[in-house]
Amino acid sequence: MVRSLGDVVLIALVSAVATVLAGRWAIPALARAQGTQPPRYEDCPPLHSYQAGKRGTPTLGGLFVLGVALTVAGAFGGLSSSDGWIVCGAMAGLAVMGLADDLLKFRGRNALGLRSVPKLVVALLLGAGIGGVMSSTAQSYHILEIPWLHRTVDLGLGWVPFAMVVMAGCAHAVNLTDGMDGLAAGCLAIALAALGLWALASDPRNRVLVVWCAALAGACVGFLWYNAFPASVFLGDVGALGLGAALGAISLLSHASLWLLVIGGVFVLEALSVMLQVGSYKWRGKRRVFRVAPIHHHFHLGGLQEPKVIVRFWIAGTLLAMLGLTLVDLR
Repeated sequence: MVRSLGDVVLIALVSAVATVLAGRWAIPALARAQGTQPPRYEDCPPLHSYQAGKRGTPTLGGLFVLGVALTVAGAFGGLSSSDGWIVCGAMAGLAVMGLADDLLKFRGRNALGLRSVPKLVVALLLGAGIGGVMSSTAQSYHILEIPWLHRTVDLGLGWVPFAMVVMAGCAHAVNLTDGMDGLAAGCLAIALAALGLWALASDPRNRVLVVWCAALAGACVGFLWYNAFPASVFLGDVGALGLGAALGAISLLSHASLWLLVIGGVFVLEALSVMLQVGSYKWRGKRRVFRVAPIHHHFHLGGLQEPKVIVRFWIAGTLLAMLGLTLVDLR
Protein backbone atom coordinates (compact mmCIF):
# COMPACT_ATOMS: atom_id res chain seq x y z
CA MET A 1 0.00 0.00 0.00
CA VAL A 2 1.08 3.59 -0.62
CA ARG A 3 2.73 5.35 2.32
CA SER A 4 4.67 8.12 0.61
CA LEU A 5 5.30 9.84 -2.71
CA GLY A 6 8.26 7.51 -3.17
CA ASP A 7 5.89 4.54 -3.19
CA VAL A 8 3.81 6.22 -5.89
CA VAL A 9 6.89 6.79 -8.05
CA LEU A 10 7.95 3.17 -7.55
CA ILE A 11 4.55 1.84 -8.66
CA ALA A 12 4.55 4.06 -11.75
CA LEU A 13 8.12 3.04 -12.59
CA VAL A 14 7.40 -0.67 -12.26
CA SER A 15 4.28 -0.30 -14.40
CA ALA A 16 6.11 1.67 -17.11
CA VAL A 17 9.03 -0.76 -17.33
CA ALA A 18 6.70 -3.77 -17.30
CA THR A 19 4.66 -2.26 -20.15
CA VAL A 20 7.78 -1.69 -22.24
CA LEU A 21 8.88 -5.28 -21.66
CA ALA A 22 5.39 -6.65 -22.38
CA GLY A 23 5.23 -4.69 -25.61
CA ARG A 24 8.34 -6.41 -26.97
CA TRP A 25 6.39 -9.66 -26.97
CA ALA A 26 2.83 -8.42 -27.46
CA ILE A 27 3.29 -6.20 -30.52
CA PRO A 28 4.80 -8.90 -32.77
CA ALA A 29 2.08 -11.28 -31.56
CA LEU A 30 -0.62 -8.77 -32.52
CA ALA A 31 0.99 -8.27 -35.92
CA ARG A 32 1.09 -12.04 -36.53
CA ALA A 33 -2.56 -12.27 -35.55
CA GLN A 34 -3.33 -9.59 -38.16
CA GLY A 35 -4.68 -7.30 -35.49
CA THR A 36 -3.86 -4.24 -37.59
CA GLN A 37 -5.50 -0.85 -37.67
CA PRO A 38 -8.56 -0.89 -39.98
CA PRO A 39 -9.68 2.27 -41.80
CA ARG A 40 -11.34 4.75 -39.42
CA TYR A 41 -12.13 7.69 -41.65
CA GLU A 42 -13.52 6.16 -44.84
CA ASP A 43 -16.38 8.69 -44.75
CA CYS A 44 -14.00 11.66 -44.45
CA PRO A 45 -12.10 12.32 -47.71
CA PRO A 46 -9.68 14.88 -46.18
CA LEU A 47 -8.29 12.16 -43.90
CA HIS A 48 -7.90 9.40 -46.50
CA SER A 49 -4.22 10.13 -47.09
CA TYR A 50 -3.62 10.37 -43.34
CA GLN A 51 -5.30 7.02 -42.76
CA ALA A 52 -3.33 5.40 -45.57
CA GLY A 53 -0.11 6.06 -43.68
CA LYS A 54 -1.44 4.23 -40.62
CA ARG A 55 -2.58 1.03 -42.35
CA GLY A 56 -0.75 -2.08 -41.30
CA THR A 57 0.06 -0.83 -37.80
CA PRO A 58 -0.96 -3.34 -35.10
CA THR A 59 -3.81 -2.30 -32.81
CA LEU A 60 -5.29 -3.83 -29.62
CA GLY A 61 -2.27 -2.55 -27.68
CA GLY A 62 -4.68 -1.73 -24.89
CA LEU A 63 -4.74 -5.42 -24.03
CA PHE A 64 -1.21 -5.43 -22.64
CA VAL A 65 -1.49 -1.90 -21.23
CA LEU A 66 -4.55 -2.82 -19.17
CA GLY A 67 -3.09 -6.21 -18.30
CA VAL A 68 0.10 -4.69 -16.91
CA ALA A 69 -1.78 -1.95 -15.03
CA LEU A 70 -4.11 -4.50 -13.43
CA THR A 71 -1.24 -6.79 -12.44
CA VAL A 72 0.85 -3.99 -10.93
CA ALA A 73 -2.10 -2.41 -9.13
CA GLY A 74 -3.06 -5.78 -7.68
CA ALA A 75 0.50 -6.48 -6.56
CA PHE A 76 0.67 -3.18 -4.66
CA GLY A 77 -2.69 -3.50 -2.90
CA GLY A 78 -4.97 -1.94 -5.48
CA LEU A 79 -7.59 -4.67 -4.95
CA SER A 80 -7.54 -4.53 -1.16
CA SER A 81 -10.79 -2.55 -0.89
CA SER A 82 -14.10 -2.10 -2.67
CA ASP A 83 -12.80 1.05 -4.36
CA GLY A 84 -10.14 -0.93 -6.17
CA TRP A 85 -12.63 -3.52 -7.35
CA ILE A 86 -14.95 -0.77 -8.63
CA VAL A 87 -12.12 0.69 -10.73
CA CYS A 88 -11.21 -2.79 -11.96
CA GLY A 89 -14.83 -3.60 -12.83
CA ALA A 90 -15.34 -0.33 -14.70
CA MET A 91 -12.13 -0.78 -16.66
CA ALA A 92 -12.83 -4.40 -17.51
CA GLY A 93 -16.47 -3.78 -18.43
CA LEU A 94 -15.81 -1.19 -21.11
CA ALA A 95 -12.60 -2.89 -22.23
CA VAL A 96 -14.62 -5.99 -23.13
CA MET A 97 -17.02 -3.85 -25.17
CA GLY A 98 -14.06 -2.14 -26.84
CA LEU A 99 -12.51 -5.49 -27.67
CA ALA A 100 -15.74 -6.65 -29.28
CA ASP A 101 -15.83 -3.42 -31.28
CA ASP A 102 -12.22 -3.89 -32.43
CA LEU A 103 -12.74 -7.50 -33.43
CA LEU A 104 -15.86 -6.67 -35.43
CA LYS A 105 -13.85 -4.10 -37.41
CA PHE A 106 -11.51 -6.85 -38.59
CA ARG A 107 -14.32 -8.69 -40.39
CA GLY A 108 -13.93 -6.69 -43.58
CA ARG A 109 -12.25 -3.71 -45.15
CA ASN A 110 -15.08 -1.30 -44.39
CA ALA A 111 -16.45 -3.00 -41.27
CA LEU A 112 -17.59 -0.37 -38.78
CA GLY A 113 -17.70 -2.42 -35.59
CA LEU A 114 -20.33 -1.62 -33.00
CA ARG A 115 -22.65 1.30 -33.65
CA SER A 116 -22.33 4.40 -31.49
CA VAL A 117 -25.73 4.06 -29.81
CA PRO A 118 -25.16 0.54 -28.41
CA LYS A 119 -21.73 1.60 -27.15
CA LEU A 120 -23.24 4.63 -25.43
CA VAL A 121 -26.01 2.54 -23.88
CA VAL A 122 -23.53 0.01 -22.50
CA ALA A 123 -21.40 2.80 -21.02
CA LEU A 124 -24.46 4.41 -19.42
CA LEU A 125 -25.61 1.09 -17.97
CA LEU A 126 -22.16 0.44 -16.55
CA GLY A 127 -22.20 3.91 -15.03
CA ALA A 128 -25.59 3.18 -13.50
CA GLY A 129 -24.29 -0.05 -12.01
CA ILE A 130 -21.22 1.64 -10.56
CA GLY A 131 -23.29 4.52 -9.24
CA GLY A 132 -25.69 2.08 -7.61
CA VAL A 133 -22.88 0.10 -5.98
CA MET A 134 -21.30 3.27 -4.64
CA SER A 135 -24.65 4.53 -3.32
CA SER A 136 -25.19 1.28 -1.41
CA THR A 137 -22.01 1.67 0.65
CA ALA A 138 -21.71 3.47 3.94
CA GLN A 139 -19.34 6.08 2.50
CA SER A 140 -20.82 9.35 1.28
CA TYR A 141 -19.87 8.99 -2.37
CA HIS A 142 -22.95 10.94 -3.40
CA ILE A 143 -21.47 14.13 -1.94
CA LEU A 144 -20.22 16.23 -4.84
CA GLU A 145 -17.60 18.94 -4.48
CA ILE A 146 -18.31 22.12 -6.46
CA PRO A 147 -15.17 23.73 -7.91
CA TRP A 148 -14.35 27.33 -6.92
CA LEU A 149 -17.42 27.67 -4.65
CA HIS A 150 -15.89 25.83 -1.67
CA ARG A 151 -19.14 23.92 -1.25
CA THR A 152 -20.45 20.38 -1.43
CA VAL A 153 -23.81 19.18 -2.70
CA ASP A 154 -25.61 15.98 -1.71
CA LEU A 155 -26.91 14.64 -5.03
CA GLY A 156 -29.08 12.01 -3.36
CA LEU A 157 -31.09 10.22 -6.04
CA GLY A 158 -29.30 12.25 -8.69
CA TRP A 159 -26.02 10.47 -7.96
CA VAL A 160 -26.70 7.50 -10.24
CA PRO A 161 -27.58 9.62 -13.32
CA PHE A 162 -24.52 11.74 -12.59
CA ALA A 163 -22.32 8.62 -12.46
CA MET A 164 -23.80 7.47 -15.76
CA VAL A 165 -22.86 10.74 -17.47
CA VAL A 166 -19.34 10.75 -15.99
CA MET A 167 -18.58 7.16 -16.99
CA ALA A 168 -19.96 7.42 -20.51
CA GLY A 169 -18.45 10.86 -21.02
CA CYS A 170 -14.95 9.90 -19.87
CA ALA A 171 -14.83 6.67 -21.85
CA HIS A 172 -16.03 8.18 -25.11
CA ALA A 173 -13.98 11.38 -24.74
CA VAL A 174 -10.78 9.35 -24.36
CA ASN A 175 -11.79 7.19 -27.32
CA LEU A 176 -12.31 10.30 -29.47
CA THR A 177 -8.91 11.65 -28.41
CA ASP A 178 -7.22 8.43 -29.50
CA GLY A 179 -6.79 9.58 -33.10
CA MET A 180 -3.09 10.48 -33.30
CA ASP A 181 0.06 8.67 -32.27
CA GLY A 182 0.54 9.01 -28.52
CA LEU A 183 -2.10 11.71 -28.08
CA ALA A 184 -4.52 9.82 -25.83
CA ALA A 185 -1.85 7.88 -23.93
CA GLY A 186 0.12 11.04 -23.12
CA CYS A 187 -2.94 13.00 -22.02
CA LEU A 188 -4.15 10.06 -19.94
CA ALA A 189 -0.79 9.81 -18.16
CA ILE A 190 -1.01 13.50 -17.28
CA ALA A 191 -4.62 13.38 -16.06
CA LEU A 192 -4.10 10.18 -14.05
CA ALA A 193 -0.97 11.59 -12.42
CA ALA A 194 -2.91 14.70 -11.40
CA LEU A 195 -5.78 12.61 -9.98
CA GLY A 196 -3.23 10.50 -8.11
CA LEU A 197 -1.71 13.60 -6.50
CA TRP A 198 -5.24 14.76 -5.62
CA ALA A 199 -6.02 11.45 -3.93
CA LEU A 200 -2.65 11.28 -2.16
CA ALA A 201 -3.14 14.71 -0.61
CA SER A 202 -6.75 14.18 0.48
CA ASP A 203 -8.62 11.41 2.29
CA PRO A 204 -6.37 8.53 3.48
CA ARG A 205 -9.05 6.14 2.25
CA ASN A 206 -8.05 7.16 -1.27
CA ARG A 207 -4.68 5.39 -1.08
CA VAL A 208 -6.04 2.48 -3.12
CA LEU A 209 -6.99 4.97 -5.83
CA VAL A 210 -3.45 6.36 -5.72
CA VAL A 211 -2.16 2.86 -6.50
CA TRP A 212 -4.45 2.63 -9.51
CA CYS A 213 -3.52 6.11 -10.75
CA ALA A 214 0.18 5.31 -10.50
CA ALA A 215 -0.17 1.91 -12.19
CA LEU A 216 -2.33 3.26 -15.02
CA ALA A 217 -0.23 6.40 -15.58
CA GLY A 218 2.96 4.32 -15.60
CA ALA A 219 1.45 1.89 -18.10
CA CYS A 220 0.48 4.80 -20.38
CA VAL A 221 4.02 6.19 -20.20
CA GLY A 222 5.47 2.76 -21.00
CA PHE A 223 3.05 2.41 -23.90
CA LEU A 224 4.35 5.68 -25.36
CA TRP A 225 7.64 3.87 -25.96
CA TYR A 226 5.84 2.17 -28.85
CA ASN A 227 2.91 4.50 -29.46
CA ALA A 228 4.80 7.78 -29.88
CA PHE A 229 5.01 9.14 -33.42
CA PRO A 230 5.41 7.19 -35.64
CA ALA A 231 3.41 4.59 -33.74
CA SER A 232 4.34 0.91 -33.75
CA VAL A 233 1.02 -0.03 -32.11
CA PHE A 234 -2.32 1.59 -31.27
CA LEU A 235 -4.47 1.31 -28.16
CA GLY A 236 -7.60 0.24 -30.01
CA ASP A 237 -11.04 0.72 -28.53
CA VAL A 238 -10.24 -1.92 -25.94
CA GLY A 239 -7.55 0.35 -24.51
CA ALA A 240 -9.18 3.73 -25.02
CA LEU A 241 -12.56 2.73 -23.57
CA GLY A 242 -11.00 0.73 -20.73
CA LEU A 243 -8.64 3.52 -19.70
CA GLY A 244 -11.40 6.12 -20.05
CA ALA A 245 -13.67 4.05 -17.81
CA ALA A 246 -10.92 3.76 -15.19
CA LEU A 247 -10.40 7.53 -15.31
CA GLY A 248 -14.12 8.13 -14.81
CA ALA A 249 -14.42 5.65 -11.94
CA ILE A 250 -11.41 7.12 -10.12
CA SER A 251 -12.83 10.64 -10.45
CA LEU A 252 -16.15 9.50 -8.99
CA LEU A 253 -14.55 7.66 -6.09
CA SER A 254 -12.25 10.57 -5.23
CA HIS A 255 -15.01 13.22 -5.50
CA ALA A 256 -13.01 14.87 -8.29
CA SER A 257 -15.50 14.48 -11.13
CA LEU A 258 -16.16 18.18 -11.66
CA TRP A 259 -12.49 19.02 -11.24
CA LEU A 260 -11.83 16.55 -14.04
CA LEU A 261 -13.41 19.10 -16.39
CA VAL A 262 -10.23 21.13 -15.81
CA ILE A 263 -7.66 18.39 -15.21
CA GLY A 264 -8.91 16.45 -18.24
CA GLY A 265 -9.71 19.55 -20.26
CA VAL A 266 -8.17 18.14 -23.45
CA PHE A 267 -10.65 15.26 -23.42
CA VAL A 268 -13.51 17.70 -22.80
CA LEU A 269 -12.40 19.83 -25.76
CA GLU A 270 -12.19 16.78 -28.05
CA ALA A 271 -15.68 15.61 -27.11
CA LEU A 272 -17.19 19.09 -27.42
CA SER A 273 -15.67 19.54 -30.87
CA VAL A 274 -17.42 16.39 -32.09
CA MET A 275 -20.73 17.40 -30.52
CA LEU A 276 -20.56 20.87 -32.08
CA GLN A 277 -19.59 19.46 -35.46
CA VAL A 278 -22.39 16.90 -35.52
CA GLY A 279 -24.97 19.39 -34.25
CA SER A 280 -23.96 22.01 -36.80
CA TYR A 281 -24.00 19.48 -39.65
CA LYS A 282 -27.49 18.25 -38.75
CA TRP A 283 -29.19 21.49 -37.80
CA ARG A 284 -27.34 24.16 -39.80
CA GLY A 285 -27.72 22.81 -43.32
CA LYS A 286 -24.63 20.58 -43.31
CA ARG A 287 -22.38 23.48 -42.35
CA ARG A 288 -19.31 22.59 -40.28
CA VAL A 289 -17.68 24.41 -37.39
CA PHE A 290 -14.29 22.73 -37.87
CA ARG A 291 -12.46 21.40 -40.91
CA VAL A 292 -13.01 17.97 -39.39
CA ALA A 293 -13.62 16.66 -35.87
CA PRO A 294 -12.24 15.67 -33.38
CA ILE A 295 -10.41 18.94 -33.11
CA HIS A 296 -6.87 17.54 -33.27
CA HIS A 297 -7.51 16.75 -36.94
CA HIS A 298 -8.79 20.30 -37.47
CA PHE A 299 -5.36 21.65 -36.54
CA HIS A 300 -3.60 18.93 -38.51
CA LEU A 301 -5.50 19.75 -41.70
CA GLY A 302 -4.81 23.42 -41.01
CA GLY A 303 -1.12 22.84 -41.67
CA LEU A 304 0.38 21.72 -38.34
CA GLN A 305 2.45 18.57 -38.53
CA GLU A 306 1.16 15.65 -36.47
CA PRO A 307 4.01 15.59 -33.92
CA LYS A 308 3.55 19.30 -33.24
CA VAL A 309 -0.21 18.88 -32.69
CA ILE A 310 0.42 16.01 -30.28
CA VAL A 311 3.07 17.79 -28.22
CA ARG A 312 1.00 20.97 -28.02
CA PHE A 313 -1.97 18.98 -26.76
CA TRP A 314 0.31 17.35 -24.17
CA ILE A 315 1.46 20.82 -23.08
CA ALA A 316 -2.15 22.01 -22.86
CA GLY A 317 -3.04 18.91 -20.83
CA THR A 318 -0.14 19.52 -18.45
CA LEU A 319 -1.05 23.18 -17.94
CA LEU A 320 -4.70 22.29 -17.32
CA ALA A 321 -3.70 19.60 -14.83
CA MET A 322 -1.48 22.09 -13.00
CA LEU A 323 -4.31 24.61 -12.99
CA GLY A 324 -6.70 22.01 -11.61
CA LEU A 325 -4.33 21.05 -8.80
CA THR A 326 -3.69 24.71 -7.98
CA LEU A 327 -7.41 25.35 -7.70
CA VAL A 328 -7.76 22.31 -5.47
CA ASP A 329 -5.11 23.73 -3.15
CA LEU A 330 -7.01 27.02 -2.98
CA ARG A 331 -10.33 25.45 -1.91
